[in-house]
Amino acid sequence: MLKRIFLSDKEIVRRVKANDRSILGELYVTNERMIAGYIKNHGGGKSDIQDLLQEAIIVLWQNINAGRFEVKSKISTYLFAIAKNKWMAEMRRRKKLEYDSAELENKTDGNDSLEKIIEDEQKNRIANALEGLKPPCKELLLLFYFEERSMDDIANTLNFANGNVAKAKKYQCKKALETLIKKR
Repeated sequence: MLKRIFLSDKEIVRRVKANDRSILGELYVTNERMIAGYIKNHGGGKSDIQDLLQEAIIVLWQNINAGRFEVKSKISTYLFAIAKNKWMAEMRRRKKLEYDSAELENKTDGNDSLEKIIEDEQKNRIANALEGLKPPCKELLLLFYFEERSMDDIANTLNFANGNVAKAKKYQCKKALETLIKKR
């Protein structure tokens, strides 16, 4: 582990310009606590802290070498500002992802609602067609499909000879229902 070494900002700039990569670790150790505190207090975790600190140091390195860095404030303040801005951008990105996924869920719910409307419409058509059937067919289909009774039980209830007769009659009634549904 690197020791914390206190260097002047001019010395840091000089070493970066000289391409002294050993300064990277020193910058990391020196600024980790301050940036970690901010990120933790604003919902970030350990990996967020490491990533943001590394990114901030890279931006500092690039800006110094490109001549875009002016010593107007302390380097630690500069690194903190970069990390803070990057974290705020990350939080906006995460919120947008959450919003987009919530919106997608709402759209999915809309599809479910459409399916429900179609299903309800089909049920209404079937119910209306059932009303047009003659009494033994209407009763037979209601007993079989809605009350889920056995063919033998239906035969006893409707006074058919046996379950096979009830089964044959169910087939005839079902065909009659399909014909009525197609007409409506």
